[in-house]
Amino acid sequence: MRISIVIPLHNEEKYITPLLKDLRKLKNQIIIVDDGSTDKSILAVNKMKSKNTIVLRHEVNLGKGAAMKSGADYAFENGVDAVVFMDSDNQHKTSDLSSFFAALEDKKDDVIFGSRNLNFGVPLVRYLGNKFASVVMKMMFNIYVSDPLCGFRAFTKNGYKKTRWDSSGYGVEIETIARVGKNKIKFTEVPVETIYHDKVKGVTLFDAFGILGEVVKWKLTI
Repeated sequence: MRISIVIPLHNEEKYITPLLKDLRKLKNQIIIVDDGSTDKSILAVNKMKSKNTIVLRHEVNLGKGAAMKSGADYAFENGVDAVVFMDSDNQHKTSDLSSFFAALEDKKDDVIFGSRNLNFGVPLVRYLGNKFASVVMKMMFNIYVSDPLCGFRAFTKNGYKKTRWDSSGYGVEIETIARVGKNKIKFTEVPVETIYHDKVKGVTLFDAFGILGEVVKWKLTI
């Protein structure tokens, strides 16, 4: 399979360099979508990118969901079979990509979710936010994903077509799960490790409550 790695990027000049350094070992196409960064992120990308790297840019910040969609649209329009999304803050280990590649090559599932071990080293607000989201999605869409807020995930072309989201921001992770549940798309989870560089960043319990209103909307409109 032709598998591209899509990385939405916004103001991560500190962490994008080590991530790209690790990714240079791969032959896969790397698609960086700079979502209106105002720091030196794009300079770091240009310094570290390999011949397999494509850089797309949003002139203004449109949100993570919009950046992910721009990257995926580009990949599938150019003939790839699947995409793997990674966050740009170097929290995801490139060694875990092999689990996604194996699951995609198996061709049993159209969506693969990364699942972190949420019992060890996870900030409490993130742990509570994840569990709250898992319960809500089970109740509303009859789908249980153990780590619904993890941005490490993969889609086949068919899976992306059926889950192409409307969310421009951080609601993208939850909306895609809603669409997987609503459309009864085959999915699986693979274990991944995560390094928490910043315990105050990311989706928290309060963000999860904020997404709840969106969940109700998706229940009525998807």
